[in-house]
Amino acid sequence: MGDDDTVFFPENLVTVLGKYDHNQLYYIGGNSESVEQDLMHCFDMAFGGGGIAISYALAVRLAQIMDSCLHRYYYFYGSDQRVWACVNELGVPLTRERGFHQLDIKGNPYGILAAHPLAPLVSLHHLDQLNSLFPDQSQMHSLRKLISAYHLDPARIVQQSVCYDHRRKWSISISWGYTIQIYTTLVIVADLQMPFQTFKTWRSLSDGPFTFNTRWLNPDECQQPSIFFLDQVRKVGTGSVTTYKRYFGKEGKNCKRADGEVQRIKVSVLKLDSEYWKN
Repeated sequence: MGDDDTVFFPENLVTVLGKYDHNQLYYIGGNSESVEQDLMHCFDMAFGGGGIAISYALAVRLAQIMDSCLHRYYYFYGSDQRVWACVNELGVPLTRERGFHQLDIKGNPYGILAAHPLAPLVSLHHLDQLNSLFPDQSQMHSLRKLISAYHLDPARIVQQSVCYDHRRKWSISISWGYTIQIYTTLVIVADLQMPFQTFKTWRSLSDGPFTFNTRWLNPDECQQPSIFFLDQVRKVGTGSVTTYKRYFGKEGKNCKRADGEVQRIKVSVLKLDSEYWKN
């Protein structure tokens, strides 16, 4: 179940749901990123925009009570809240999967996708309400570019890898198929895994709180890490080569950077087996 503005990544959805026994009672999804939305609805509810998955066994049980249940909860705002209430009556808790993204945020989703949780990307919601995934491109063009990388390596899309150049004292964060960040200092992994707050809350346009930690992004582009966006993707044997091009920022400042000569980065990888996510 999803909304008409939800983008699903089908191979990853199959991979995630394949971990569960359909003969058992499962209610799978994720809640809102904005705490204000979770308070308004429920922290234990799978939000419909991010997607809701119900096992066959649970669907059978729901079918037996759904009509009367919908009458009991007629006053709830959305169908996802009604489904949650009915599932709750059956005593089935929410099984959270971190790849379901409600994206109850306003602004730029870059921070979330550049430091994606260690989980397959299953869905993206509200993209028509957000800045384009890639700068200077329409959202539709951006999606086509992201999906071109996804088709080559579904299990790896936006998965974060971190590496260090100890000679130069650089830290490099790769969100495969999307973006690369270069820091000209050594930054601990715990910080690199924390999303930059490039967005605000959905309803009040506040700086939080969110259901995850964020870190401050310096508004001065010359104080930010160097950012590269996916430019090209190519299949090579049993893997791929992706090329990322330096982004000069909205203001196009001529920043004096230690990594200034790096204009493009190529990443070569073998295709990630979807079985990796079932361990």
